[in-house]
Amino acid sequence: MRTEGDLAGALRQAAERAPESDLLAGVGERRRRRTRRRAQLLAAAAVVVVVGAGTAAAKGIFASGGGEGRGTATRPTAEEDRGAVTDPTASVTHRLGEGHDPAEPTRTVTETPRVSAATPVGRLWPKALFPMPAKNADGWRYRPVTGINATEVLLMAESSFERAGKIEIYDTRTGKARLVTEVPETKGLTTYFPQSATTDGTNVAWYASGTDKNRNRVAEIWWAPLSGGKAQKIYTTSEYAIDAIGLDGTQVVWSAVKGGVQRKPLVGSTIELLSDENLHLIRWPWAGDVGEGPATLETNQTKIVNLAEGTETRITVKPGTTGLRCGPTWCQGRLDNGVIIQRPDGSGFRRLAEAGFMGGLSPYPILDRFLQDGDAVYDLNTGKQATITRVGDWSGVGTSSEASTILYWGVTKEQKPAKFWILNLSAVPSEK
Repeated sequence: MRTEGDLAGALRQAAERAPESDLLAGVGERRRRRTRRRAQLLAAAAVVVVVGAGTAAAKGIFASGGGEGRGTATRPTAEEDRGAVTDPTASVTHRLGEGHDPAEPTRTVTETPRVSAATPVGRLWPKALFPMPAKNADGWRYRPVTGINATEVLLMAESSFERAGKIEIYDTRTGKARLVTEVPETKGLTTYFPQSATTDGTNVAWYASGTDKNRNRVAEIWWAPLSGGKAQKIYTTSEYAIDAIGLDGTQVVWSAVKGGVQRKPLVGSTIELLSDENLHLIRWPWAGDVGEGPATLETNQTKIVNLAEGTETRITVKPGTTGLRCGPTWCQGRLDNGVIIQRPDGSGFRRLAEAGFMGGLSPYPILDRFLQDGDAVYDLNTGKQATITRVGDWSGVGTSSEASTILYWGVTKEQKPAKFWILNLSAVPSEK
């Protein structure tokens, strides 16, 4: 790492993408992703402080990802980028297993919108912002997961810290929550807890982990219909750590730290291997060739694969870029002490330092459209930027497997949240 910005960026990414290992072995084997992130963010803060509080590298990096954390509210400003560069290099898409065909290039010509003046989120996206209770009818604390659609939010309800006991849905149209399913615990496993969840609007799936009597780590995959019903366990393994999960209609899809992307029917026993061990699920049907972990912090993604169609798109990487991560339309990475965005083919290149962005904790753009950093959200499609004025000194990000659409913060009462304010990016109109 050559600069202060590189250091800050790497620490942020380490907090988000640390592997399933013994990094938190001293905390009762609780390796749950959001707990790991909180601990590492504190470690990151201790290191970054040597940079100096007055430098750009020390600003706006302590908002938590995939859970909750305390942070200083940032108030980013936006200026027009007069030095924007466009690289029109074409990307190449081809069928998996086939050779490169230069006669079939795909070129993206859409320019990246200029950054507009920052606008309070309630004025820019009023239908996406709403309050909701912080606890369910049993008094259990809610843990937001992600937005199901423009009006519904998927929630985990915890009877105590890290003890998810129910999955519920809060509906802004009715102002009420309803039960989806109870979250079982497998007997014989200790340090057991659900990890990331995912939904396709019809079902919800999640994976959980625990330790068996031989002190082996065990991973399980569960699912339930969003309409309500008993949770069903469909897969158990002790051979590898699951790093992402998704849904493909009547099938669940997951990838492992080592083992590639696999798929299994919600009802049935056949497991299908969809890729080699070098691919990791981003959000169904998309996968990339960079996994989680400190060793890949500065590694650039070189391809994005559509597993449903069997196509592969190669990514153009500008010299000097590090940590580039791409969805099907947008990428973000770091270059020369700042955040950059581009399309997979290299077009639409732009530096976001002028917009106040230092790089969020999510490595991939949310919904392949938004970047979140501290108290600001940038819309890659429109160039609009929303600012959040938080009440209190903490905020959270939903705990879904893919980049969550939910940002939330709380009004506290006696150090406990009385209600949440939710920003659901799934409710932002799909304007271009």
